[in-house]
This record gives sequence, structure tokens and C-alpha cells, in this order.
Amino acid sequence: MVETLMACPVCENTTVELFATASDKEYFTSTQEYRYARCPRCTAVYLDSPPADQLAEIYPPNYYSYGGIADSTTITERIKAWLDRRMLRKLLSRVPGEKLRVLDVGGGAGWLLTTVREACDRVAETHEVDLQSEAADAAERAGHVYHRMPIEEFTSSERFDLILMMSIIEHVPDPRAVLGSMRDLLSDNGLLLVKTPNTSTVDCRWFRHRNWGGFHCPRHFVLFTAAGLAELGRECGLEVVESTYTQGAPQWALSVMSLLQDRGWIKVTAQRPAYRHPVYEPLTALFAGIDFLRARWAPTAQMEVVFRRSTQGKVADR
Repeated sequence: MVETLMACPVCENTTVELFATASDKEYFTSTQEYRYARCPRCTAVYLDSPPADQLAEIYPPNYYSYGGIADSTTITERIKAWLDRRMLRKLLSRVPGEKLRVLDVGGGAGWLLTTVREACDRVAETHEVDLQSEAADAAERAGHVYHRMPIEEFTSSERFDLILMMSIIEHVPDPRAVLGSMRDLLSDNGLLLVKTPNTSTVDCRWFRHRNWGGFHCPRHFVLFTAAGLAELGRECGLEVVESTYTQGAPQWALSVMSLLQDRGWIKVTAQRPAYRHPVYEPLTALFAGIDFLRARWAPTAQMEVVFRRSTQGKVADR
């Protein structure tokens, strides 16, 4: 007998379909097999019964954003940092003001906020929202204001000129509530940048039943298409300024590494998670190049959507 899948967390549709099953082959925080469902109405792909009450277990101390890969001095990471500075400089040029306030959500030790300050000398105040005490120490040493709490609990009387949600919207169980709260935190001319995996892409189709890296299982709770994310933003009182596809090399690399693990060709463990394995770096370099080339004519594994507050206001809550 097939168990009933939970309703879609984006649109509450109950007529959904099983999309895939996956397990944690990156950090081995659980031996459980997880189910992903797809909603045909809003196109969301989501984790059935996400372990939102087990964050300390599914995000181990050696999780990559707590200092590991972000502090890397590899060629791939140096190139990524250069591209990030260029992208942020262009983005901030659209925001008026002499003293800008920036909020980063889920950025760990605040390495991206440091890049923001390097990209624009008008940035006067930087805030980080994340969960780990280890990340808090590093962020505060770097001069950022750290708020140790889930984003769902964060409030502020201040408004932000730029909010960064880089690979975070997929980690929350209720993306509608989070996007709505981000709208309320934006200044009148502020921008919200959301970077997240794209399910309407060839790597998802190829590896859907082979532990696709975009699942980041079980840490990605809700995944989107570009159209689905834009519509959710509209319903939350946001409008799209720009939507682009970008390289999703980590998803490709993790997908291939899962396949190699299944065949017994490599071994990944909790002590040496996937991003620390020797094959991870060359695979990300290879697929970053491939994605940059094909981004001009095909949807890639990651997308970046820039939002601003809509002049039409919010659509009525469901």
C-alpha cells in the first residue's frame, strides 16, 4: 500500500505525485530513505515530512558553510569569489544611498558579507542570520552582526537595502512565510537576491532516481522552477527584477559522486564528507565550465532571481 504524501508546502495542493527517493550520501547523518514529491499545480518538488526538528543532526559541525569550503584557497573558489564580487558590485549599483545595510540569510561565518564589503564601499552595516555558534564567532570577528536563530524567528525594526538568500530558500519548510518576511524587511528601494537549485534542468532529469545533488538530502526541503519561484514571490508581494541561470557545479559533482559511490569506486564518510573528497574539486571545476557555456541557451542547475517590493502589494494568503 502506497503511503499518502504530505500536501504541497507552497500551494497546499493534495493531489501530488512521488518524484524520487534519496538518502544522505554527503554527510551520512541518517540511514533513512527520504521521499520527494512533486506538485503539478505549482511545480514545487519537496521533501515529504522534512526533518525540520532535527537541524542539529542533519547539519553536522563539519557542514561546508560553517567555514570549510568557503575559506578554501583553491582555484575554483578564487574564481567563484571573483565572480561573486562582480555580481554583487553590479547588483548594488542599482541601489541608491550612501550607507547601505545588508542582510545575509544562512551564510554561515559571513564570508559572503565580507565579499559584499569588498565589492561596494557604501556598505556600512552587515548582518548575518544563521544557527551555529561556531559560525557566530567567525562572523563577529569579521565585523558582522550575527543573529543566531532560524530565519523564521528573525525580526528587525530596521530595513535592509540588500538581502541575500544564497542557497537558503530550499532549506526552509515554509518558503512562503520566509519570502513574505523578507519583503517586510526590504527598504523601499531594496533588492532581494535568491539563489536556489532549478529542478527544470537536464541534471535533475538524469540523476533524479540516483540521488540528484540538488536534493542535498535531507537538507533541501522545497525546490523550485524559475516560473514557480517567480509566482510564489508575486503572491508574497514581490516582483521579479531579473531572473538568470548560473552554474550549478556542486549539484553535478555530488550527483556524479553518488553514482561513483554506488559502484564502489569512491568512498565518502561522515568524517570526510563529499565536499572534502579529492574528486570533488576537479568535478566542480569541470561542470562549472560546462554550465557557464550552456547557460546562454539552456536552463542550468542553479538560478538567481532578483526581487523587489511589488507596488501591487501581497496576494491574499491561501
